[in-house]
Amino acid sequence: MSKVLLFAASLLLVAGIATAGIINPCGAPVVYTGVQPECYFSCPQGDTQSFLSNGFWFAFTIKDVVGNPIPNIPATDFYMIDCDPAADMVLCGGGAACAADSATNQAGKTTMSQTALRVGNPAPVGPVGRCVTGLSPVCQGFVLQQPGPCTNYCFQIKVRSADLTGDLLVDLSDLALFSTWFPPNLYNTCGDFDCDNDVDLSDLARFAFHFGPPGHKC
Repeated sequence: MSKVLLFAASLLLVAGIATAGIINPCGAPVVYTGVQPECYFSCPQGDTQSFLSNGFWFAFTIKDVVGNPIPNIPATDFYMIDCDPAADMVLCGGGAACAADSATNQAGKTTMSQTALRVGNPAPVGPVGRCVTGLSPVCQGFVLQQPGPCTNYCFQIKVRSADLTGDLLVDLSDLALFSTWFPPNLYNTCGDFDCDNDVDLSDLARFAFHFGPPGHKC
């Protein structure tokens, strides 16, 4: 083998060692179990249903850029973000918004099922709400991608939060906004907490449970 080839092989070896342990976001398959689209009601305090109780959950397999599984990634290094940044879902601080069930095992695997999503969902006044229609999984700051096309996962989960102003608190400002969507006012999908295409007493009951001084907050 020529000196040039030996040098090139050495560089590749060093590069492989240097990058081992770094997440490959395009080589980390995520398996969703549930029916899409799904509707999920949230409160910043996290006192709503877990993902599993709501009927869906996720399984992760995390590998590094050389294809080795990465064990012992903390559960709080996993969380969900909005597929559409323009929808402005507000997290209760990354992993505090939701987390995996455990650290990754020796095969780089973990699940996200027992967590409840703790978020606010600011919505504009008017009949058209910019509410969450999909979630993308994140691990250690990397948005995980579908192997092959390397495009971000976007699971069709409609997230509705009692925190309508996105300040991570359910208070009078949220009540004022919700009241503008209650009949006979114009419908707004952001106040439709059960995703049944109307804002009615069932939505009011959900909101009322999470309202009250000092409000349900992160």
